[in-house]
Amino acid sequence: MKQHQSLLSISKYLSRFSEQVKILNANGEFSINAHAENVLIEILNIIYNCNFENVNYVEGKNYDSIDLRDQKGTLAVQVTATSNIEKVKHTLKKYIDNGHYKNYKRLVVLILTGRQEKYSQESIDKITGKTIEFKQGKDIIDLTTLYVLLNSLSLEKILAVEALLESQFSDKHQTDLTPEIKIFEELLQYLEPIFIENGKIFKEFGPNSGADVKEPIRWDLTLWYKVRREKILPNNSIITNTVKSNLKVIPDQKKDIFEKLLNHIYAFEKHCEDAEFDYSQYQFPKEILKEYETN
Repeated sequence: MKQHQSLLSISKYLSRFSEQVKILNANGEFSINAHAENVLIEILNIIYNCNFENVNYVEGKNYDSIDLRDQKGTLAVQVTATSNIEKVKHTLKKYIDNGHYKNYKRLVVLILTGRQEKYSQESIDKITGKTIEFKQGKDIIDLTTLYVLLNSLSLEKILAVEALLESQFSDKHQTDLTPEIKIFEELLQYLEPIFIENGKIFKEFGPNSGADVKEPIRWDLTLWYKVRREKILPNNSIITNTVKSNLKVIPDQKKDIFEKLLNHIYAFEKHCEDAEFDYSQYQFPKEILKEYETN
């Protein structure tokens, strides 16, 4: 039964997801939490039939009580690795104080590391009063909750979620998919269309593109945040894996340029995870483009 096999795979990946968050957070590494939000967006879109966006990226800062919001106003989600009642109460207080309940029909707190068995509804009600309805058994969820909800969906949606999780948590290494390149010119040839696509995207959608507005700088960066997540970051992953897998073909005198390239990609990814991270000192090395002029 394909559905049963897919659900087993999903349960494995969700367990791996949760444990990875626990282990890294225990070691003081929290960047995975921001990455988790982006992984979850598409999964939550499928499960809840919503159109989520990452508020932290759209607003360019850490938002107060919402990480993901449905653009139709159906649902707002706070994603956290902290499972205690104080985190829930703090989220609810900020959510109400800032009037978010006026824009969204429901708030859900999604706990990556697993929710407690029970939370005090009385403590929650003292904060929410008659302003919003928030039930501890329904609105505090975790990855197990998502798995249960998936069981009631169509096979098509289950397969879509399985594919999303497999792309992030499969045992297959991305480097296995990279080509084996024999000469430096072949490496340049392989990477060229990716550089061109990234450059075109940045020109058309980046902060200085002037797209969709009369001013020279775009103030509505919604498209930019979406396209960099869906296009540039995956492209950068291909570049990184290809370069690292084929370092032997890069001449010694040019390795410094490619090291700058990898540093740029790493810094850009960190900036996407945390808008406060300044990557201005790690810009794309234009020396790479000069290589194409001489070859």
